[in-house]
Amino acid sequence: MKTIGKNLRTLLAILLCLAMVFCMSACGNKDVVSEPEIVYGNEVDDGFGDEDVVGNAGASDTVDTNADQNTANSNAGNSSDNKNNAATNSGTNNSTTGSDKNNNKNSNTNSSNNSDKNSVTNSTTSNSGSNNTSSNGGVVTSTITKPGSSQGSANTESYDDGLVQKNEIDEGNKSDFLLSVPKKYSGKEVSILTWWEPFDYEIKKMERFTEATGIKVKFVYADSASYMQKLSSLKLQKNSPDIACIQANQYPSAIIQDYFQPIDNTKLSFNPDTFDLESMKKLKWDGKRYGAIIKGNSHINFGILIYNADMFKKHGVTDPHTLWTEKKWNWDTLVSTAQEIQKKSGITALSTEYHGYRLSQSSGEDAVIFKNGKLINNTGSETYREAYKFIFNLGLKGQYKVLDAGLNRDGFMNGQCSMFLEDSWALQSGERYENLSFTLGFAPIPCKKGVNAVPSDFQLWGFPVGAKNTDAAAYVLEYWLSPQFDEKGHNTWVNDSAAAMMDHLWEQPKVFKLSTGAIEYGGDYEWWDYNQQCADNGGDINSTMDRWSKVIDENLRKSYLD
Repeated sequence: MKTIGKNLRTLLAILLCLAMVFCMSACGNKDVVSEPEIVYGNEVDDGFGDEDVVGNAGASDTVDTNADQNTANSNAGNSSDNKNNAATNSGTNNSTTGSDKNNNKNSNTNSSNNSDKNSVTNSTTSNSGSNNTSSNGGVVTSTITKPGSSQGSANTESYDDGLVQKNEIDEGNKSDFLLSVPKKYSGKEVSILTWWEPFDYEIKKMERFTEATGIKVKFVYADSASYMQKLSSLKLQKNSPDIACIQANQYPSAIIQDYFQPIDNTKLSFNPDTFDLESMKKLKWDGKRYGAIIKGNSHINFGILIYNADMFKKHGVTDPHTLWTEKKWNWDTLVSTAQEIQKKSGITALSTEYHGYRLSQSSGEDAVIFKNGKLINNTGSETYREAYKFIFNLGLKGQYKVLDAGLNRDGFMNGQCSMFLEDSWALQSGERYENLSFTLGFAPIPCKKGVNAVPSDFQLWGFPVGAKNTDAAAYVLEYWLSPQFDEKGHNTWVNDSAAAMMDHLWEQPKVFKLSTGAIEYGGDYEWWDYNQQCADNGGDINSTMDRWSKVIDENLRKSYLD
C-alpha cells in the first residue's frame, strides 16, 4: 500500500507539472506588457535609463516595441486624459481611445490621486488607448493617419474666412539657422528629458539637425508621474540632462528647489518671431527667466471648442467658428447657441471633461496671478468666482441646463451632444477625431464678454542645474520645438484651417493655471480636487473658494519662505 500511495503521489506531481506547462504555454500566446528597450546608437550605461540617441543609429541598433506598453507609458501617472475621466460628474469609469501619446506629451501635470493626500475624492479611471508603432531601421515610428490616407481621412471642416494665414516652412530660414550653429559644438551630445517617446517626425527632424551641425541628440524617457524624481536622481548623480521642462504643477517649486538655472545669458536667440516673450515675461521668477516658450510648439495645449458641423448646418444654427470670426463669440453667445441647437436637435448641446475648467481661465483670470513680480492669491476676485458660477449654471443643476458632463468625449463622438470643450491636441494629425462619422468644426474657447485671452497650459523648457552642454543645448532646444524648422511633408494639424487658428491663438494674450503649482506645492493637495469642488459647488462658490483660499495662502507663504 505504501508503494501504491507513493506511486499515486508521483503521478499526481507529474500531472500537476504538465498542467502548469500547458497553462504557461497558453499564456505565452497572449500579449504581454513589457518595458520597451529602445536604443539608437551604442548603448551606454550612463544612469539615464531609457534613451533614444538621434544621429548615430546604425544597422546593428535594436528596437523592441510593444503597443500595449506604449499605452501603459502614455497613461502612466496623471496625464490630462487620466485625470480628465476622474474629474467627471458621471461617477463612472470612462474609457478613451486614440493616440494618447500626443495627449500625454501635452499633459502639464504629473500629480496622481494618492490616498494619503488631502483630496476629497479617490475616484479611479480606466483608460485604454493605443499607439500604433512600427520598427523602421532602428527608429520607432508612430503610425499617423493623414488626411486622405487609406487608413481613414480627416472629416474636419475647412474655413475660408481669411482671418489668418498658415505659416509655411521656410527652407532658407532653416538652412540659415543650421549654418549659424558654431562648428565647435560638433561632436557634443545633448540630452533631452521627456515624458513621451519621441515621434518619428521629431527623430527625423533632429537627424537633420545632427547631420548639419554634428551635435547628437539623446531623448531620455521618464514616466510622467516620476519626471521630477528622475531629474532629481540624475542631478544627484551629477548627470543632469541638458534640457528639461518645468511643468505647471512644478512651478515655482522646481526653481525654488534649484533644479533649473536662468536662461537669460544663454545662446538662445530670443527672436520675437520664435519665442513667446510676453508669456515668458509673465512667468519670470525673482526677475529671471528660467524656461523658454516657443511659438507654435504643439506640446502646449490651448482650450478650444469642437462641434458637430453637420448638425449645425442641418438645423440652420450659426456655428461657433462663424461667431468667432464675426467677433461675436463669448459666454453669452455660447449660452444662446447652446440653447438654440439643443432645442432644434433634441439632444444635449454641450459636454466636457475636466469640469470645464478652461472656462474659468476664459474669464481672463486664475486663482493665482502675478502682481509686482510676486504670485498673489486671486480667489477673492469676483470676476474669477463668476467663472465657476457660469460653469455651474451651464450644467444640469444650473440655470441653463445645456451641459451634461457625464456624456464626456465618447458622448460627443457618438453624436449624443453637439459641442464639446476640448484641448488643442485634438486637432493634431492622427488624433482620435479623424475618423468621425460627421464633420468636425472648431473654434477657440469663448471668453467672458470684453475679454481677449487664450486658456493655456505652459511648459517652460530650460537647462537643469548641472547640465554640461548648455551652449549646444540652446541651439537644440530652439530647433527642436520651433515648427518653422519642421521637415517638409510633416503636418502637425489636421488641415490648414486648424493650423491657421493655432497660429492666431499663439499671438493672443494667455491665461495660465498658475494656481496648479501653488495648490500642489508640498504635495498635500491637488488642483483637480479644487477645480471639481468649485465646479460642482458653483451655486455656493463663495464658501468653497474661501476654504481653498486658505490652502493657497499657506502654500504661497511656504514657497516664498523656501
